[in-house]
Amino acid sequence: MRKKKLVNLFLVIIFITAKAQNIDMKYAAYAGKSYMFVIFQGDQQKTIYKGKVPANGKFTLSIPKEYTPYNGMARWLITGTMEGGGLDMYIPGKDFSAGLAEDNMPIEKSTFQTNNTAFTEMGDLFREQSKILSRYEAMQQTVKAFTADDANYPLFQQEYQKQIKAYNNLHQGLKAKPDYINRFLQIVNITKGISNQLTENEQDAAQNTYQYITNELDWPTLYTSGHWSTVINTWLSIHTQLIKKPEQFAEDFRKISNKITSPVIYTNLAKTMAHYLSQQGQDEYIGAIAPIIKESGKVSQYDDELSAYTKATVGSKAPDLIIPQQETNNKKQSNKTQILKIADKTYQQTLLFFYQSTDCKTCDLQLQELSSNYQMLTAKGVRVITISADKEKALYTSKSKAFPWKDAFCDYKGEKGENFKNYSVTGVPTLILVDSDGNILSRGASISF
Repeated sequence: MRKKKLVNLFLVIIFITAKAQNIDMKYAAYAGKSYMFVIFQGDQQKTIYKGKVPANGKFTLSIPKEYTPYNGMARWLITGTMEGGGLDMYIPGKDFSAGLAEDNMPIEKSTFQTNNTAFTEMGDLFREQSKILSRYEAMQQTVKAFTADDANYPLFQQEYQKQIKAYNNLHQGLKAKPDYINRFLQIVNITKGISNQLTENEQDAAQNTYQYITNELDWPTLYTSGHWSTVINTWLSIHTQLIKKPEQFAEDFRKISNKITSPVIYTNLAKTMAHYLSQQGQDEYIGAIAPIIKESGKVSQYDDELSAYTKATVGSKAPDLIIPQQETNNKKQSNKTQILKIADKTYQQTLLFFYQSTDCKTCDLQLQELSSNYQMLTAKGVRVITISADKEKALYTSKSKAFPWKDAFCDYKGEKGENFKNYSVTGVPTLILVDSDGNILSRGASISF
Protein backbone atom coordinates (compact mmCIF):
# COMPACT_ATOMS: atom_id res chain seq x y z
CA MET A 1 0.00 0.00 0.00
CA ARG A 2 2.79 2.41 0.90
CA LYS A 3 4.60 1.64 -2.33
CA LYS A 4 1.48 2.42 -4.30
CA LYS A 5 1.12 5.77 -2.55
CA LEU A 6 4.75 6.62 -3.32
CA VAL A 7 4.23 5.75 -6.99
CA ASN A 8 1.12 7.95 -7.13
CA LEU A 9 3.00 10.82 -5.46
CA PHE A 10 5.82 10.42 -7.95
CA LEU A 11 3.35 10.61 -10.86
CA VAL A 12 1.78 13.75 -9.39
CA ILE A 13 5.20 15.39 -9.10
CA ILE A 14 6.00 14.49 -12.72
CA PHE A 15 2.63 15.90 -13.83
CA ILE A 16 3.13 19.21 -11.97
CA THR A 17 6.68 19.54 -13.27
CA ALA A 18 5.51 18.89 -16.81
CA LYS A 19 2.90 21.60 -16.46
CA ALA A 20 5.32 24.19 -15.07
CA GLN A 21 6.04 27.14 -17.34
CA ASN A 22 9.53 28.57 -16.95
CA ILE A 23 11.53 31.41 -18.45
CA ASP A 24 15.29 31.05 -18.06
CA MET A 25 16.86 34.50 -17.78
CA LYS A 26 20.49 35.53 -18.34
CA TYR A 27 21.15 39.18 -17.49
CA ALA A 28 24.56 39.52 -15.85
CA ALA A 29 24.52 43.26 -16.57
CA TYR A 30 21.84 43.56 -13.87
CA ALA A 31 23.58 41.42 -11.23
CA GLY A 32 22.58 42.50 -7.74
CA LYS A 33 19.57 44.49 -8.97
CA SER A 34 16.10 43.90 -7.55
CA TYR A 35 13.37 43.05 -10.02
CA MET A 36 9.69 42.23 -10.30
CA PHE A 37 7.86 40.12 -12.86
CA VAL A 38 4.25 40.91 -13.79
CA ILE A 39 1.67 39.45 -16.13
CA PHE A 40 -1.47 41.16 -17.39
CA GLN A 41 -4.95 40.09 -16.37
CA GLY A 42 -7.56 42.49 -17.68
CA ASP A 43 -7.30 45.80 -15.85
CA GLN A 44 -4.66 44.48 -13.45
CA GLN A 45 -0.93 43.87 -13.48
CA LYS A 46 -0.35 40.77 -11.40
CA THR A 47 3.03 40.75 -9.69
CA ILE A 48 3.90 37.07 -9.66
CA TYR A 49 7.55 37.19 -8.68
CA LYS A 50 10.04 39.48 -6.97
CA GLY A 51 13.73 38.78 -6.56
CA LYS A 52 17.32 39.87 -7.03
CA VAL A 53 19.49 39.07 -10.04
CA PRO A 54 22.32 36.75 -8.87
CA ALA A 55 26.00 37.46 -9.52
CA ASN A 56 26.14 35.26 -12.65
CA GLY A 57 22.93 36.85 -14.00
CA LYS A 58 21.19 33.48 -14.38
CA PHE A 59 17.78 32.86 -12.81
CA THR A 60 14.40 31.36 -13.67
CA LEU A 61 10.96 32.97 -13.70
CA SER A 62 8.06 30.55 -13.21
CA ILE A 63 4.46 31.21 -14.12
CA PRO A 64 2.19 30.15 -11.19
CA LYS A 65 0.09 27.10 -11.99
CA GLU A 66 -3.20 29.05 -11.75
CA TYR A 67 -2.13 31.02 -14.86
CA THR A 68 -0.52 28.22 -16.90
CA PRO A 69 -0.29 27.75 -19.76
CA TYR A 70 0.05 31.52 -19.97
CA ASN A 71 -0.19 32.94 -23.47
CA GLY A 72 0.14 36.71 -23.31
CA MET A 73 2.26 39.71 -22.49
CA ALA A 74 4.44 40.12 -19.41
CA ARG A 75 6.84 42.70 -18.02
CA TRP A 76 10.15 42.14 -16.24
CA LEU A 77 11.20 45.34 -14.43
CA ILE A 78 14.31 46.44 -12.56
CA THR A 79 13.17 48.16 -9.37
CA GLY A 80 14.68 50.40 -6.71
CA THR A 81 17.12 52.18 -9.03
CA MET A 82 17.16 55.57 -10.71
CA GLU A 83 18.11 54.13 -14.11
CA GLY A 84 15.39 51.47 -14.04
CA GLY A 85 15.34 49.05 -16.95
CA GLY A 86 13.40 46.00 -17.94
CA LEU A 87 11.79 44.10 -20.75
CA ASP A 88 8.31 43.61 -22.21
CA MET A 89 7.95 39.97 -23.22
CA TYR A 90 5.49 37.78 -25.06
CA ILE A 91 4.97 34.52 -23.16
CA PRO A 92 4.05 31.87 -25.79
CA GLY A 93 2.45 29.30 -23.47
CA LYS A 94 5.65 27.28 -23.20
CA ASP A 95 9.18 27.41 -21.76
CA PHE A 96 11.75 29.71 -23.34
CA SER A 97 14.87 31.65 -22.43
CA ALA A 98 15.88 35.29 -22.70
CA GLY A 99 19.11 37.17 -22.16
CA LEU A 100 21.60 39.76 -23.32
CA ALA A 101 23.79 38.91 -26.27
CA GLU A 102 26.27 41.52 -25.03
CA ASP A 103 26.25 42.52 -21.36
CA ASN A 104 27.36 46.09 -21.99
CA MET A 105 24.61 46.80 -24.53
CA PRO A 106 21.21 48.36 -23.69
CA ILE A 107 18.58 45.72 -23.00
CA GLU A 108 16.31 46.82 -25.84
CA LYS A 109 19.12 46.44 -28.40
CA SER A 110 20.85 43.28 -27.21
CA THR A 111 18.10 40.98 -25.93
CA PHE A 112 17.73 37.56 -27.51
CA GLN A 113 15.14 34.85 -26.91
CA THR A 114 15.26 31.16 -27.74
CA ASN A 115 12.33 28.80 -28.27
CA ASN A 116 10.18 31.88 -28.81
CA THR A 117 10.19 32.86 -32.48
CA ALA A 118 7.24 35.16 -31.87
CA PHE A 119 9.66 37.60 -30.21
CA THR A 120 11.34 38.21 -33.59
CA GLU A 121 8.07 38.01 -35.51
CA MET A 122 6.52 40.69 -33.37
CA GLY A 123 9.41 43.09 -33.95
CA ASP A 124 9.38 42.43 -37.69
CA LEU A 125 5.63 42.98 -37.92
CA PHE A 126 5.71 46.28 -36.05
CA ARG A 127 8.64 47.51 -38.15
CA GLU A 128 6.90 46.55 -41.41
CA GLN A 129 3.77 48.46 -40.47
CA SER A 130 5.81 51.45 -39.30
CA LYS A 131 7.62 51.65 -42.66
CA ILE A 132 4.36 51.52 -44.60
CA LEU A 133 2.79 54.23 -42.43
CA SER A 134 5.85 56.46 -42.73
CA ARG A 135 5.81 56.19 -46.52
CA TYR A 136 2.04 56.67 -46.63
CA GLU A 137 2.20 59.83 -44.52
CA ALA A 138 5.07 61.19 -46.60
CA MET A 139 3.24 60.60 -49.89
CA GLN A 140 0.01 61.94 -48.39
CA GLN A 141 1.73 65.25 -47.68
CA THR A 142 3.39 65.23 -51.09
CA VAL A 143 0.12 64.68 -52.95
CA LYS A 144 -1.39 67.59 -51.03
CA ALA A 145 1.60 69.83 -51.75
CA PHE A 146 1.51 69.37 -55.54
CA THR A 147 -1.27 69.97 -58.03
CA ALA A 148 -2.55 67.52 -60.62
CA ASP A 149 -0.87 69.42 -63.48
CA ASP A 150 2.60 68.88 -61.99
CA ALA A 151 4.73 66.51 -64.11
CA ASN A 152 5.51 64.22 -61.17
CA TYR A 153 2.02 64.23 -59.68
CA PRO A 154 1.00 60.86 -61.28
CA LEU A 155 4.10 59.24 -59.73
CA PHE A 156 3.28 60.66 -56.32
CA GLN A 157 -0.31 59.50 -56.59
CA GLN A 158 0.82 56.05 -57.71
CA GLU A 159 3.17 55.69 -54.74
CA TYR A 160 0.46 56.96 -52.42
CA GLN A 161 -1.96 54.29 -53.63
CA LYS A 162 0.81 51.70 -53.44
CA GLN A 163 1.23 52.30 -49.70
CA ILE A 164 -2.54 52.09 -49.14
CA LYS A 165 -2.55 48.74 -50.90
CA ALA A 166 0.49 47.54 -48.91
CA TYR A 167 -1.24 48.46 -45.66
CA ASN A 168 -4.46 46.71 -46.67
CA ASN A 169 -2.49 43.60 -47.69
CA LEU A 170 -0.69 43.62 -44.34
CA HIS A 171 -3.95 43.70 -42.42
CA GLN A 172 -5.58 41.10 -44.63
CA GLY A 173 -2.63 38.90 -43.73
CA LEU A 174 -3.26 39.53 -40.04
CA LYS A 175 -6.85 38.32 -40.44
CA ALA A 176 -5.76 35.26 -42.42
CA LYS A 177 -3.41 34.19 -39.62
CA PRO A 178 -5.14 35.12 -36.36
CA ASP A 179 -2.40 34.14 -33.92
CA TYR A 180 -1.59 36.10 -30.76
CA ILE A 181 1.07 38.31 -32.35
CA ASN A 182 -1.15 39.41 -35.23
CA ARG A 183 -4.05 40.13 -32.90
CA PHE A 184 -1.75 41.99 -30.52
CA LEU A 185 -0.61 44.39 -33.27
CA GLN A 186 -4.21 45.35 -33.98
CA ILE A 187 -4.84 45.94 -30.26
CA VAL A 188 -1.80 48.20 -29.98
CA ASN A 189 -3.01 50.10 -33.06
CA ILE A 190 -6.28 50.90 -31.29
CA THR A 191 -4.37 52.43 -28.37
CA LYS A 192 -2.44 54.62 -30.84
CA GLY A 193 -5.48 55.70 -32.80
CA ILE A 194 -4.40 53.72 -35.87
CA SER A 195 -7.27 52.29 -37.91
CA ASN A 196 -7.09 48.91 -39.65
CA GLN A 197 -7.92 50.79 -42.85
CA LEU A 198 -6.11 53.94 -43.94
CA THR A 199 -8.38 56.95 -44.10
CA GLU A 200 -8.05 60.70 -43.65
CA ASN A 201 -11.52 60.97 -42.14
CA GLU A 202 -11.46 60.70 -38.34
CA GLN A 203 -15.07 59.51 -38.16
CA ASP A 204 -14.34 56.75 -40.69
CA ALA A 205 -11.32 55.72 -38.62
CA ALA A 206 -13.46 55.64 -35.47
CA GLN A 207 -16.10 53.59 -37.29
CA ASN A 208 -13.45 51.08 -38.42
CA THR A 209 -12.16 50.77 -34.86
CA TYR A 210 -15.69 50.38 -33.50
CA GLN A 211 -16.49 47.63 -36.02
CA TYR A 212 -13.28 45.78 -35.24
CA ILE A 213 -13.81 45.82 -31.46
CA THR A 214 -17.48 44.82 -31.81
CA ASN A 215 -17.10 42.06 -34.38
CA GLU A 216 -13.50 40.87 -34.59
CA LEU A 217 -11.60 41.56 -31.38
CA ASP A 218 -10.35 38.47 -29.55
CA TRP A 219 -11.14 39.14 -25.89
CA PRO A 220 -8.76 36.55 -24.33
CA THR A 221 -5.93 38.23 -26.25
CA LEU A 222 -6.98 41.66 -25.02
CA TYR A 223 -7.20 40.29 -21.47
CA THR A 224 -3.48 39.47 -21.43
CA SER A 225 -2.30 42.34 -23.64
CA GLY A 226 -1.77 45.07 -21.05
CA HIS A 227 -4.15 47.33 -23.02
CA TRP A 228 -7.46 46.13 -21.58
CA SER A 229 -8.79 49.38 -20.11
CA THR A 230 -7.63 51.61 -22.99
CA VAL A 231 -9.36 49.54 -25.68
CA ILE A 232 -12.60 49.19 -23.70
CA ASN A 233 -12.67 52.91 -22.93
CA THR A 234 -12.10 53.64 -26.64
CA TRP A 235 -15.11 51.51 -27.56
CA LEU A 236 -17.26 53.13 -24.88
CA SER A 237 -16.24 56.63 -25.98
CA ILE A 238 -17.18 55.91 -29.60
CA HIS A 239 -20.59 54.73 -28.43
CA THR A 240 -21.32 57.50 -25.93
CA GLN A 241 -19.80 60.42 -27.87
CA LEU A 242 -20.35 59.51 -31.53
CA ILE A 243 -23.09 56.88 -31.92
CA LYS A 244 -25.16 58.02 -28.92
CA LYS A 245 -27.73 55.22 -29.13
CA PRO A 246 -28.08 53.16 -25.93
CA GLU A 247 -30.18 50.57 -27.78
CA GLN A 248 -27.38 50.09 -30.34
CA PHE A 249 -24.91 49.85 -27.46
CA ALA A 250 -26.94 47.03 -25.91
CA GLU A 251 -27.15 45.21 -29.24
CA ASP A 252 -23.39 45.45 -29.79
CA PHE A 253 -22.66 44.40 -26.22
CA ARG A 254 -24.82 41.31 -26.66
CA LYS A 255 -22.62 40.27 -29.60
CA ILE A 256 -19.54 40.62 -27.40
CA SER A 257 -21.29 38.94 -24.48
CA ASN A 258 -22.08 35.86 -26.57
CA LYS A 259 -18.44 35.52 -27.67
CA ILE A 260 -16.84 35.56 -24.21
CA THR A 261 -17.03 32.15 -22.55
CA SER A 262 -14.70 32.78 -19.61
CA PRO A 263 -16.56 34.03 -16.50
CA VAL A 264 -13.35 35.67 -15.29
CA ILE A 265 -12.86 37.70 -18.47
CA TYR A 266 -16.57 38.49 -18.69
CA THR A 267 -16.75 39.71 -15.10
CA ASN A 268 -13.70 41.92 -15.64
CA LEU A 269 -15.30 43.36 -18.76
CA ALA A 270 -18.55 44.14 -16.94
CA LYS A 271 -16.63 45.72 -14.07
CA THR A 272 -14.45 47.87 -16.34
CA MET A 273 -17.46 49.09 -18.32
CA ALA A 274 -19.37 49.97 -15.14
CA HIS A 275 -16.35 51.91 -13.88
CA TYR A 276 -15.91 54.07 -16.98
CA LEU A 277 -19.62 54.56 -17.65
CA SER A 278 -20.18 55.65 -14.04
CA GLN A 279 -17.28 58.09 -14.29
CA GLN A 280 -18.81 59.60 -17.43
CA GLY A 281 -22.29 59.74 -15.91
CA GLN A 282 -23.62 57.36 -18.57
CA ASP A 283 -26.00 55.48 -16.29
CA GLU A 284 -28.45 55.00 -19.14
CA TYR A 285 -25.86 52.83 -20.87
CA ILE A 286 -25.30 50.80 -17.70
CA GLY A 287 -29.04 50.20 -17.51
CA ALA A 288 -29.11 49.17 -21.18
CA ILE A 289 -26.69 46.27 -20.67
CA ALA A 290 -27.65 45.30 -17.11
CA PRO A 291 -30.27 42.72 -18.24
CA ILE A 292 -27.78 41.13 -20.64
CA ILE A 293 -25.13 40.81 -17.95
CA LYS A 294 -27.54 39.37 -15.39
CA GLU A 295 -29.03 36.83 -17.77
CA SER A 296 -25.57 35.69 -18.94
CA GLY A 297 -24.95 33.85 -15.68
CA LYS A 298 -21.24 34.63 -15.99
CA VAL A 299 -21.05 37.10 -13.09
CA SER A 300 -21.29 35.36 -9.73
CA GLN A 301 -21.13 38.33 -7.35
CA TYR A 302 -22.33 41.89 -7.88
CA ASP A 303 -20.17 43.94 -5.54
CA ASP A 304 -18.28 47.24 -5.83
CA GLU A 305 -18.61 48.60 -9.40
CA LEU A 306 -20.63 45.56 -10.45
CA SER A 307 -23.44 46.61 -8.13
CA ALA A 308 -24.30 49.24 -10.74
CA TYR A 309 -26.06 46.47 -12.70
CA THR A 310 -28.32 45.38 -9.85
CA LYS A 311 -28.94 48.40 -7.62
CA ALA A 312 -31.15 51.37 -8.49
CA THR A 313 -31.19 50.79 -12.22
CA VAL A 314 -33.71 52.55 -14.47
CA GLY A 315 -37.08 50.83 -14.11
CA SER A 316 -36.35 49.42 -10.66
CA LYS A 317 -37.67 50.60 -7.30
CA ALA A 318 -35.71 53.40 -5.65
CA PRO A 319 -34.33 52.44 -2.21
CA ASP A 320 -35.49 54.54 0.71
CA LEU A 321 -32.87 56.93 2.10
CA ILE A 322 -31.12 56.32 5.42
CA ILE A 323 -30.90 59.71 7.10
CA PRO A 324 -28.62 60.40 10.11
CA GLN A 325 -30.30 62.16 13.03
CA GLN A 326 -28.87 65.01 15.05
CA GLU A 327 -29.01 65.39 18.82
CA THR A 328 -31.60 68.07 19.50
CA ASN A 329 -29.64 69.75 22.32
CA ASN A 330 -26.07 70.04 21.10
CA LYS A 331 -26.69 69.60 17.38
CA LYS A 332 -24.04 66.85 17.21
CA GLN A 333 -24.35 63.94 14.86
CA SER A 334 -25.66 60.77 16.53
CA ASN A 335 -25.52 57.13 15.50
CA LYS A 336 -29.29 57.08 15.15
CA THR A 337 -30.90 57.09 11.73
CA GLN A 338 -34.33 57.45 10.23
CA ILE A 339 -35.85 56.28 6.98
CA LEU A 340 -37.00 58.76 4.36
CA LYS A 341 -39.52 57.17 1.99
CA ILE A 342 -38.90 57.89 -1.67
CA ALA A 343 -42.29 56.76 -2.94
CA ASP A 344 -44.53 59.70 -2.04
CA LYS A 345 -47.86 60.58 -3.67
CA THR A 346 -47.50 64.13 -2.33
CA TYR A 347 -45.12 64.83 -5.23
CA GLN A 348 -45.24 64.13 -8.93
CA GLN A 349 -41.55 63.21 -9.00
CA THR A 350 -38.47 63.19 -6.77
CA LEU A 351 -35.05 64.32 -7.96
CA LEU A 352 -32.12 62.80 -6.05
CA PHE A 353 -28.82 64.63 -6.48
CA PHE A 354 -25.60 62.96 -5.28
CA TYR A 355 -22.64 65.34 -5.11
CA GLN A 356 -19.57 66.45 -3.18
CA SER A 357 -18.40 69.97 -2.37
CA THR A 358 -14.70 69.62 -3.25
CA ASP A 359 -12.95 68.77 -6.52
CA CYS A 360 -16.17 68.60 -8.51
CA LYS A 361 -16.75 71.63 -10.69
CA THR A 362 -19.55 69.83 -12.50
CA CYS A 363 -21.30 69.35 -9.16
CA ASP A 364 -21.08 73.09 -8.49
CA LEU A 365 -22.50 73.96 -11.91
CA GLN A 366 -25.34 71.47 -11.54
CA LEU A 367 -26.17 72.75 -8.05
CA GLN A 368 -26.30 76.31 -9.35
CA GLU A 369 -28.64 75.20 -12.15
CA LEU A 370 -30.77 73.33 -9.64
CA SER A 371 -31.02 76.36 -7.35
CA SER A 372 -31.90 78.68 -10.22
CA ASN A 373 -34.68 76.39 -11.42
CA TYR A 374 -35.92 75.24 -8.02
CA GLN A 375 -39.14 77.31 -8.09
CA MET A 376 -39.99 75.92 -11.50
CA LEU A 377 -39.43 72.38 -10.23
CA THR A 378 -41.60 72.83 -7.17
CA ALA A 379 -44.36 74.31 -9.34
CA LYS A 380 -44.29 71.07 -11.33
CA GLY A 381 -44.53 68.99 -8.19
CA VAL A 382 -40.89 67.87 -8.10
CA ARG A 383 -39.24 67.24 -4.73
CA VAL A 384 -35.49 67.86 -4.59
CA ILE A 385 -33.25 65.82 -2.28
CA THR A 386 -29.47 66.25 -2.17
CA ILE A 387 -27.07 63.70 -0.68
CA SER A 388 -23.48 64.81 -0.13
CA ALA A 389 -20.28 62.77 -0.17
CA ASP A 390 -18.53 65.35 2.03
CA LYS A 391 -16.60 64.08 5.04
CA GLU A 392 -16.15 67.39 6.85
CA LYS A 393 -19.17 68.92 8.56
CA ALA A 394 -18.02 72.51 8.18
CA LEU A 395 -17.52 72.08 4.45
CA TYR A 396 -20.91 70.47 3.99
CA THR A 397 -22.70 73.06 6.11
CA SER A 398 -21.18 76.04 4.30
CA LYS A 399 -22.36 74.66 0.96
CA SER A 400 -25.79 73.33 1.93
CA LYS A 401 -27.00 76.34 3.93
CA ALA A 402 -27.57 78.22 0.68
CA PHE A 403 -29.82 75.51 -0.82
CA PRO A 404 -33.45 76.61 -1.28
CA TRP A 405 -34.71 73.04 -0.62
CA LYS A 406 -35.01 71.57 2.87
CA ASP A 407 -34.10 67.94 2.09
CA ALA A 408 -30.29 68.10 2.15
CA PHE A 409 -28.40 65.27 3.86
CA CYS A 410 -24.89 64.04 4.58
CA ASP A 411 -23.61 61.15 6.72
CA TYR A 412 -19.94 62.22 6.42
CA LYS A 413 -18.89 58.79 5.11
CA GLY A 414 -18.13 59.92 1.60
CA GLU A 415 -19.00 57.56 -1.23
CA LYS A 416 -18.92 54.66 1.26
CA GLY A 417 -22.11 55.93 2.85
CA GLU A 418 -25.19 53.70 2.84
CA ASN A 419 -27.15 55.84 0.41
CA PHE A 420 -24.29 55.97 -2.10
CA LYS A 421 -23.95 52.17 -1.88
CA ASN A 422 -27.69 51.51 -2.07
CA TYR A 423 -27.97 53.63 -5.19
CA SER A 424 -24.68 52.29 -6.60
CA VAL A 425 -23.28 55.79 -7.02
CA THR A 426 -19.58 55.51 -7.87
CA GLY A 427 -19.11 58.98 -9.35
CA VAL A 428 -20.50 62.45 -8.80
CA PRO A 429 -22.57 64.21 -9.84
CA THR A 430 -25.29 61.58 -10.21
CA LEU A 431 -28.91 62.64 -10.65
CA ILE A 432 -31.76 60.16 -10.31
CA LEU A 433 -35.36 60.95 -11.17
CA VAL A 434 -38.08 58.91 -9.44
CA ASP A 435 -41.85 58.89 -9.94
CA SER A 436 -44.43 59.07 -7.15
CA ASP A 437 -44.59 55.26 -6.94
CA GLY A 438 -40.84 55.04 -6.32
CA ASN A 439 -39.89 53.82 -9.80
CA ILE A 440 -36.60 55.11 -11.17
CA LEU A 441 -37.25 56.99 -14.40
CA SER A 442 -33.73 58.08 -15.31
CA ARG A 443 -30.10 58.34 -14.15
CA GLY A 444 -27.33 60.57 -15.38
CA ALA A 445 -24.68 63.16 -14.64
CA SER A 446 -26.81 66.14 -15.58
CA ILE A 447 -30.39 67.32 -15.93
CA SER A 448 -32.02 69.49 -18.58
CA PHE A 449 -34.36 72.21 -17.43
